[in-house]
Amino acid sequence: MTSLAVHLALHGMLVLILSVIGGIFLYRAILRQQDPSSWHLFHAGGSARGIMLIALAAVINLVSLPPVLLSLAVWFVVYFGWTSTIAMLIRAATDEPGFRWDGSFANKTVFALYATGTLTLFPGMGLLVIGLIGSPGS
Repeated sequence: MTSLAVHLALHGMLVLILSVIGGIFLYRAILRQQDPSSWHLFHAGGSARGIMLIALAAVINLVSLPPVLLSLAVWFVVYFGWTSTIAMLIRAATDEPGFRWDGSFANKTVFALYATGTLTLFPGMGLLVIGLIGSPGS
């Protein structure tokens, strides 16, 4: 397993573990009859991001790109996984949705994490698609 695959799997597991812990807070919100939607978003969204990174670890060796571009693509996707997961955690803990750059510090932080993560995801995924199209056997 290459170093990039190990990093993807490790970061995927850490994101997944964090989101599973969020499931405890989701359960707590349900028991207290509070609005569980933000905790549900964190639990489900973080789990999806963790699984995405783990799945990418399984196929990263199929991507045919120069090492620098492959590393860049991987770290862009890892960055997205963490920024969006942390944004969802802050949103759940503070009830700040982060849809716009205004309001409280927490709201601005959530917005900045979502925005920067999203801006790195597209070039990262684009590079990976290019690398898969150019791989032998495609």
